Amino acid sequence: MAPKPSAAAFSPEFQRAFVAVRYFLGARGEELGAPLGDATAAAVTEQRLAHPDRERRAEALAAEIGRVVRALEARVFR
Repeated sequence: MAPKPSAAAFSPEFQRAFVAVRYFLGARGEELGAPLGDATAAAVTEQRLAHPDRERRAEALAAEIGRVVRALEARVFR
């Protein structure tokens, strides 16, 4: 089994996008950012998406998915 890459291997933008897309696709809890290891931006995004208020979760998800869409439209997503 290959070792997990270090958090430094992923940009904060990638970390946030990774967690947001996994959340959008139905992943919840610790499994959201688990493949990224100890990634700070992923952990912050996970916390926002775990907020007890549904509206706050929706706002956080919309902001992150919006960033993903804009990056894909600009074709600069790495």
